[in-house]
Amino acid sequence: MRNIIPVKDMMLIDQRVKEYYAWIKENVNTQDKGYFGKSGFTVDHHSYTFRFGNHSELPADMLDEIAGSCVSDFRVFSTAPSDEIHKFVDLRKRYPGSYYLEIIYDPVADKAQDIRDMIIDMRSHGILGYPEVLITQRLIKAFSPERFVEEALGPLGDIGTQLQLGRYTPSKTRGFKTSQVVSVDEEVEWMTAVSRGILDRKYDIHPIPIGEYAVTFLDEYNEVEAIGLDGRIDEKLLPEPEPFDIDNVRRKTKDIFLSSLYIDHNLDLHVWSESMGQHVLDRNFGFEPLGNVRDRPIHEFITEPNGVMNKMLNEVIRNLVTNRKCSGCRYKSFCASHAIPLFRKWQQDDGKHCYGYLPVIREFQSDRPFLRNMVDGFKELGF
Repeated sequence: MRNIIPVKDMMLIDQRVKEYYAWIKENVNTQDKGYFGKSGFTVDHHSYTFRFGNHSELPADMLDEIAGSCVSDFRVFSTAPSDEIHKFVDLRKRYPGSYYLEIIYDPVADKAQDIRDMIIDMRSHGILGYPEVLITQRLIKAFSPERFVEEALGPLGDIGTQLQLGRYTPSKTRGFKTSQVVSVDEEVEWMTAVSRGILDRKYDIHPIPIGEYAVTFLDEYNEVEAIGLDGRIDEKLLPEPEPFDIDNVRRKTKDIFLSSLYIDHNLDLHVWSESMGQHVLDRNFGFEPLGNVRDRPIHEFITEPNGVMNKMLNEVIRNLVTNRKCSGCRYKSFCASHAIPLFRKWQQDDGKHCYGYLPVIREFQSDRPFLRNMVDGFKELGF
């Protein structure tokens, strides 16, 4: 097994990221308007997330190449369930910093107890992380929501597990097969039942990203004011939505895009979306690269007036104001920053539900102690 990116290219990536981080601190952290800036949040570090690989299979010298060429205080590796945590423990001794493992967890093939043992072993050595479950037709046919909660999550329910839920999307490596795609309606209904089961059993599980969405809506959209006597959101009590300010939404969405970039094995640069799962908005979704980092520094691509970044932002705004599900919705600005409208380039959410997953969010909002515990769990990750 070898790293798919040569070490020379990894070092170039690191050079471009360092250049870009310096540009962000000078040009984004100092701006007057936007999500980041003098009056909002700032970008305080950069991190590397090494995606799309089973890094526990790599020999030590290959892991050394990765960690040694991409230098950061935060490194996230992906891996299948593995008992070779010692590789990352030893790597961290040679290349210090905060290490995280994203565990690709397929409940159809993997045992929850093995995932639990792996997480506990990681933590005993100061390595954090979370399992990611991809929602596929194979999964929902094998597991009813009740069985999934009981068997796939039960053994993880008392150890404060960060749980990443992700959408299956066709890709080149998957042969662009669509047989495993779950419709938005199926997904929303299955996940709503799963979330209800997590709450009923009082599991110490922190679901990413839907739990974060629930907290955002309560805090930033003042939905806490609409909690009814039964503890659930009474939508008739929701405050009036803020006017939709296109320029403001565009600025904030651009800032999120600017801080969420991905460089692939060809060194092509893409926007990285932290929506339902973590997706690279590349040709699989109908988007051309922003550019190639062999050619120029990153900031030159993302500031081009007629570049791909601005075309993506235009598509987001166009979709929000023209799509029948978005035009009258109070959550347009939220969906913009998570690039949710862009997923419609490959799959429309033209049924009962939308990419906003609102019924799932409402379940988690019904249990404030659960959400407080979840937020505390996120803070433990440290970034």
